[in-house]
Amino acid sequence: MAIYRKDRAQSEQDSHNSSSAETEEIDREILRVLQQNGRASNAAVGKAVGLSASAVSRRIAAMERRKIIKGYRAIVSDNKVGIGLFAFVRVRIDRQTANAMQSFEQKARRLAAISFCYLMAGDFDYLLLVKVADMAEYERLHQQELSRLPGVQRIESSFALREVLGIL
Repeated sequence: MAIYRKDRAQSEQDSHNSSSAETEEIDREILRVLQQNGRASNAAVGKAVGLSASAVSRRIAAMERRKIIKGYRAIVSDNKVGIGLFAFVRVRIDRQTANAMQSFEQKARRLAAISFCYLMAGDFDYLLLVKVADMAEYERLHQQELSRLPGVQRIESSFALREVLGIL
């Protein structure tokens, strides 16, 4: 009798794990569709993943509540708004204390040209993606703003030649 209970409990656990894995996979499929087209209707998403529009709506709402989906935004064509240069900027700061990093991060957040800023492990402390109109604007930004961020010890920049893959 004990064996039956254990087998049944294991079977129920396996069923739950399988169901949970299927749910996670369906949610991943929904996310893939939304990453390609954040304005897709629930019906269109449902058609792509094999669910009804109402089921998709419930799943999306649940992912929004759980902060899996953090928001929606417009993807702007940079060259049509005067952005012609992407720079990947590696920054080393002089101290890796909490206060030094917080100070750098607060000031970096205020620079409109910085699209992304990541705290890194490795030779440099931060990796920035900077978007500007041209090299003259980057030079001004480098001299007047980036180099004056708190604690900056070293800056190295690389410039994108063209985008190969861009998924936000």
